[in-house]
Amino acid sequence: MSTPQRFLNGISNVTIDNPLGRLPYLDPTKWAIWMEDFLHYDVAQGDAAWILDVVNAGADAVVGPTGVLTLTLTGASDSVGLQQSNGAWQLTSGKKAIFKTRCKIVKGGGTIGQEGFFVGLTSVQTTTDFMDAPPPTARAFDDGWGFLSYDATTNIIALQGEADVFSTEVGCTTYADDTWMELAIYWDGSKSIFYKDNVELCEITTNPPTSVISPVVFISAGEAQTDAIHCDYLLVAVER
Repeated sequence: MSTPQRFLNGISNVTIDNPLGRLPYLDPTKWAIWMEDFLHYDVAQGDAAWILDVVNAGADAVVGPTGVLTLTLTGASDSVGLQQSNGAWQLTSGKKAIFKTRCKIVKGGGTIGQEGFFVGLTSVQTTTDFMDAPPPTARAFDDGWGFLSYDATTNIIALQGEADVFSTEVGCTTYADDTWMELAIYWDGSKSIFYKDNVELCEITTNPPTSVISPVVFISAGEAQTDAIHCDYLLVAVER
């Protein structure tokens, strides 16, 4: 690793006449930034910041070395989802936004692709699940922005939608068993650009979610196996 550049007097992105121009750091008020690395996640769900949605059976846990959330199924009728309880994020025309996660699907047995999952942001699901009953073949949220895969395929769908009207890029990439993926979306103020492992996959220009949405990690069974989704972190950043 090369020696890092050292800015001993600080670095700024505002003019000198701005009060924050005296701060030797970048202006923290330009973007709203949230990152969850699950190092302090409450598995007992005593923290009202999260909604753990378990259908039939399943479990959440956090493992090392960097606080990896795991949502694990136990049978063919299971689904497990975790969502931030306060829907506070929106895509706005002319304002930039970013979502990024590092995640993977780990098979407990059986065939890779015999499960469904979603990572991204959706409307807060208080009375319905994120997909239909296992095996999952359809989404159940009305507003969303993220990456989705249905049962019986390893294809990943990039999507965005508002009021149950969605634009999708079907099969823009695939996933493999026990293989980490960095999935990200950049909203440039008018369109969404989707990435996997820092490589652009596709662009979607229509039906961006303008209602409030909230970060989600979700997995649903396609067969009776102890499949799991692992999530190392979730990042959301929106320009003010």
